[in-house]
Amino acid sequence: MKIPTIFFLSNYGGRINPSWVRSRIKQYGDQAGLRDIRVSPHTFRHTFAKFYILNGGDAFTLQRILGHATMNMVRKYIQMNGEDIKQQHHQYSPINHL
Repeated sequence: MKIPTIFFLSNYGGRINPSWVRSRIKQYGDQAGLRDIRVSPHTFRHTFAKFYILNGGDAFTLQRILGHATMNMVRKYIQMNGEDIKQQHHQYSPINHL
């Protein structure tokens, strides 16, 4: 039996309710003036995955970190725009290292 890891505890040592975390993150986004973008734990997860890859992490390790059984879901997490792809190509192209 796997015991779940609790990362965040309340002031009294108990579990923090996930809906409380979601509402606080949304509230912080509102206070920061973030509009027209979803501010949520899931958004942070997507952002982490994308920056993990952009900073040179490999997709197979990311798959394990995210806990996905297949690469299909990882692909959805690391949607990159044209500028991201251009930057990655420039940084890792073999032509640039001849």
